[in-house]
Amino acid sequence: MKKLLYILVCLTAVACNSNQQSKAQTDSSKNTAVNPANAGAFDLARLSLNENLTDLMAAQSVKAGPKDTLDTSIWGFEVFRSSDAKVLRFEDTDLSGATGKNKNHVVFHDEEKTGQLAGYQLKLYNQVQTDALIGLLDKAGKLIFKQTKVAKGAIELDVNGDEVKAGKSERKTFRVWENKGSGLSYFLTENGSGQNLTTELIALNPSTQFGKDWIAALQLDWYKNEKSEAL
Repeated sequence: MKKLLYILVCLTAVACNSNQQSKAQTDSSKNTAVNPANAGAFDLARLSLNENLTDLMAAQSVKAGPKDTLDTSIWGFEVFRSSDAKVLRFEDTDLSGATGKNKNHVVFHDEEKTGQLAGYQLKLYNQVQTDALIGLLDKAGKLIFKQTKVAKGAIELDVNGDEVKAGKSERKTFRVWENKGSGLSYFLTENGSGQNLTTELIALNPSTQFGKDWIAALQLDWYKNEKSEAL
């Protein structure tokens, strides 16, 4: 009887240990599993701007790169900068690369408490890629404003707010697209040309608090008081 009782106790201990190991393996699997929503090829054009940025980058095995002093956000949000080709794709088009010392990159903005993605800034330094992106944005949304030259009678100002002298004008363009389906807006600015070109694409949802605050901070809605060129 004692021998039988001993065997039962041993079997019970083995079963408990097996269950604990199984549970541990299950828990470990849960901790390392990739959210199906973030799996697959990454594409900036397909972001809805409500994804969890940590999960999104983990799914692509992308780590944050060194931040620039200009990589800032508004209160309650933080930035994640990367030049990884895995996240420099728009409408399945590779936008990675570099021009001189300038590397194409993207800066994501996410909420500190939740990690929810709120917007991003894509920087390019190549005219060919910029022209390609403009064509791709026509697929991602509807062009609602375009300014590719200084309006007649307008006074052009430099970055310091001083009037630009005749013959010293620097090429600058501005375009805005809206996607009624996703609620996202895309603001694209080109500054300079050739080796001195800097193109910035800002994507956000203007109906969110981040969108409203970022538009106000960067004065992205200035175009609403201007007349667009023919679209």
